[in-house]
Amino acid sequence: MRAITKWLPTGVLIAVVAYVAIDGPRIAGQIAHAVSKGENQAQRERLSVLAKGDTLSPLFVQVAQVLQPAVVEVRVTKKVTTKQMPDVDQFFQHFFGGEGPFATPQAPGRGAKPKPREYIERGLGSGVVVDAKNGYILTNYHVVSGADETQVVLPDGRRLKVEWARTDPMTDLAVVKVNSEGLIDAPLGNSDAALVGDWVLAIGAPEGLDQTVTAGIISAKGRVTDDHKTYQSFIQTDAAINHGNSGGPLVNMNGEVIGINTAIVSESGGNEGIGFAIPSNMVKSVMHQLIEKGKVTRGYLGVAIQTVDEKLAKSFNLPGTNGALVASVTPESPAAKAGLKPGDFIVAVAGKAVKDPNQLRNLVAGLDVGKGVPVDFYRDGKKTSANVTIESQPANLFAAGAMPESSQATAGKFGIQVQTMTGDLAQKYGYKTAPKGVVITHVAPGSPADDQGLKEGMVITQVQDKDVDTAEQFEKAVSAPAAAGGIRVRVSDSSGGARFVFLSPSR
Repeated sequence: MRAITKWLPTGVLIAVVAYVAIDGPRIAGQIAHAVSKGENQAQRERLSVLAKGDTLSPLFVQVAQVLQPAVVEVRVTKKVTTKQMPDVDQFFQHFFGGEGPFATPQAPGRGAKPKPREYIERGLGSGVVVDAKNGYILTNYHVVSGADETQVVLPDGRRLKVEWARTDPMTDLAVVKVNSEGLIDAPLGNSDAALVGDWVLAIGAPEGLDQTVTAGIISAKGRVTDDHKTYQSFIQTDAAINHGNSGGPLVNMNGEVIGINTAIVSESGGNEGIGFAIPSNMVKSVMHQLIEKGKVTRGYLGVAIQTVDEKLAKSFNLPGTNGALVASVTPESPAAKAGLKPGDFIVAVAGKAVKDPNQLRNLVAGLDVGKGVPVDFYRDGKKTSANVTIESQPANLFAAGAMPESSQATAGKFGIQVQTMTGDLAQKYGYKTAPKGVVITHVAPGSPADDQGLKEGMVITQVQDKDVDTAEQFEKAVSAPAAAGGIRVRVSDSSGGARFVFLSPSR
């Protein structure tokens, strides 16, 4: 201020001083934020230098200092209602009179309906600020799901009420919005550029210990679990992740967020060196849709798909196992309209190679609805292509659905017995209506059919490329000379799922 007084007129000086006195707290806050943001930027520039060096400790320290201001705690409260234990209360009333130990002071007398009890359940997770200007914070769906109140705790101790939370359970992601000045954000990096073996840090509040930093490497990429109703392509890391780390960032040595920590694989329930993070490139698409539209729209092809092993590939005359085999096609779906059929082997969509079914699911989900894309596939050993117009994924896509005189046949060398499907058999095995095909009535333990996961109650609809509707047709197909080296069968179950299986004869 002294430099200013040398040339400012007295009246102007008085006005400036008065303005500062009146609006001092806000100006001070803006100055503090500018200083804080400037310091963070200076640290980030120093980080780019350290990342090129050979000493890890200063690099880890600098990454932590750059990222910690952007990492927050996410605290939730839920009202949980439970029933009383009326049977115990009635026991005490009957034998001793009065109210039992589980009754509340306002509990009803004998014969009245017991009142439910309520209690507050609290949870803790982590999050990362990705847009300081608009107050957007990334965390996990499972952190905020079902919360009656969500609160964000900043590194400086300030507690902010969440204005809204928008979620996507299919990827376990959520975006929450807060309104506050002085936020520091972290950039989302390119997870596709991350390599197995790269150093990473996980930051969050494990077990309620805020601002905790752990180090490790990327152990693997493209990991999936057995939950096929969600979209997955996890980054696996051995950086310690524990309860409370959910929703926190996994960061590279450039100080970029390349993943959102979401799950662990553990027998004990604690960290055992196998943690999973949602890759940032998947996060970006979901985050932008949640912010702009409040929900996520995904592309839909309309096929059930499966992996292919070497035996199946040989039976279909395929050049390899990289791709996704069409097990069934939903009627009136984009795939059906484009002429795709069960047995087609998809190897590329929209010019991008398909490695396996999970990659195909993720790829199709990210396509623009209404857009026509080329789908490359093999049919009868020949490569061909079809143009498919992508539609919006149905809301009930993953809901479970369903699909003459009895005779039977035995395929001893494959370990299965089948019967022609009847109404009684359909009812016995849980089918709403009798599907076409033959139903498996017995699978020999340790047989080729058992090894491939075939179960009693499954229906075989094809052997090689021929439909089978009766046990006699099935027996003829498996007894043919062409079946001496093994057979390819198409099976389905009462949930509507279908897949191809190659059965080698037992020796």
